[in-house]
Amino acid sequence: MTNINKELTALLASETFTSLLGSSSVQVVQLQAAISLLIQAGIPFDVSYSPGTRRLSPSAELTIFISPTTTLNFTFTFGGGAGLFGGGITT
Repeated sequence: MTNINKELTALLASETFTSLLGSSSVQVVQLQAAISLLIQAGIPFDVSYSPGTRRLSPSAELTIFISPTTTLNFTFTFGGGAGLFGGGITT
C-alpha cells in the first residue's frame, strides 16, 4: 500500500497532472497523457465519458483506485457546451 501511495503522490505532482487538474477546460490530449502515466505506473483506474447535451458540456470522469475502499474521482469538462452553434471537444 505504501508503494502505491508514493507512486500516486509522485504522479499527481507531475506536470501532466498538475496542468490537467488546474485547468478549467481540459483538452483530450491532456487526459490521454494522464491515462498513459497511470498505465505505465500500473495504477488501476476507470474513465467514463459523457458527450454532453445542450445543457451540459462534454465531460469525463477519471476514477483512480487506491484500495478496495478508497478511490480518487476527478471530473473534467471539455470546453463550452456542444450545442447547435459549436463548442465541443478541443483536441
